[in-house]
Amino acid sequence: MTTTTRPATRVSDRTAPPLPAPPDEPIFAALAAHWRAAGRVVPGQADREWVTLAGTYPWPPR
Repeated sequence: MTTTTRPATRVSDRTAPPLPAPPDEPIFAALAAHWRAAGRVVPGQADREWVTLAGTYPWPPR
């Protein structure tokens, strides 16, 4: 089996600006508003409970 190598190509130091996020579909916007009103977590929203759980050590100290 023969392998070939190519010289590395330089990637531009400048990157393209990020694309704007597409607008939410009306059905999702209505569902997200309903979830927020009920105190539920909505995708894209910070989840305080998860931050608390993930930030603590799972085992008690010895």
